[in-house]
Amino acid sequence: MRLIVLSALFGATFSVSYATDFSEDFAAGSLGKSWCGCQIDQNRPVTFGSDPQEVGDKHAQITVDPSIADNECEKSEQIKCNAATSGAKTAISGSTFQHDEDFPDDLGPSFIEGLSDYTILKSGTPAIQRQELRLVKNLEHDSADAHEYVITFRISKPDTTIRTRWITAQWKQEPLPSYGVGWSPSPFLAQRYDGGVLYVTVQDENCRCLIASAKAPNQTFKWEKGALSKCKVTYPKKNEGHACTSALVARYGKNPWLDAPSSGWTEMRYLIKAGREKRDFIEVYQDGRFIVRVSGKIGYVPKPGTKIKTKFKIGHYRDYMPSTDVLEVDSVRVSPR
Repeated sequence: MRLIVLSALFGATFSVSYATDFSEDFAAGSLGKSWCGCQIDQNRPVTFGSDPQEVGDKHAQITVDPSIADNECEKSEQIKCNAATSGAKTAISGSTFQHDEDFPDDLGPSFIEGLSDYTILKSGTPAIQRQELRLVKNLEHDSADAHEYVITFRISKPDTTIRTRWITAQWKQEPLPSYGVGWSPSPFLAQRYDGGVLYVTVQDENCRCLIASAKAPNQTFKWEKGALSKCKVTYPKKNEGHACTSALVARYGKNPWLDAPSSGWTEMRYLIKAGREKRDFIEVYQDGRFIVRVSGKIGYVPKPGTKIKTKFKIGHYRDYMPSTDVLEVDSVRVSPR
């Protein structure tokens, strides 16, 4: 398991005296009972690799190829999540199954300019490809309770000349009010990958804002303190892709540009307290470096009388691409704050 040395700024912002809710370093070379793999294609199970310089250490390898479709969790998939299997299959023994009622998420507008869309789709080609692991239901938590998520990963470098909407980690809120048949709200926080560019978005209801990214071709804007300026509508039935105004405000570090996750292992840390109050916030760090703190109305308005839970997924969720790509995950840690 790779350890990232934290900066002085990080140490000043967070206390380390907390109990760990969940920690996974895949050292055993298998998936533990905390993971549900019902959205992993049976023909492309999660595998486990090791690096020569990390003797005895393992990391998970999640692979997507042109044959992968949406892989929704149907009720029949419950057997897959609860039954023990041998080898590197992704069925998990003893996990808590939750039927995934989500419709395919609309990956929505891209914030990365200067790239052309990949549009070569043939009959029978899936529009959406999904290879995701998710934490089981008993590891969900109230969205209003602050939690820290730490993910160490790397991903193969895709074609950098095309624009593809791709999510590598997502935080969803449930239950939410109905927004219409055939569509469900986007993750309130998403770690995305577009033409080789890592970036992070946050939802204020159906207004999606870019809060951080690596430098992209023809990138001209600067990260500025205050109201977020790169925001677009995500509700597909009204003005999708048009500019929108969010109540979110941001404070950036001295060097807020993200590094690419294709050149080596990187550690992303997210401190998350999601809700509709000014005191709610998300903080983002990469390899111990402070990137941004966003505060204000984060996520969605809950149904009256209900508490929204946060569900976490990691893996590939993308527009169709005719390539084989691998997301390697060295560790995941979730802790209450």
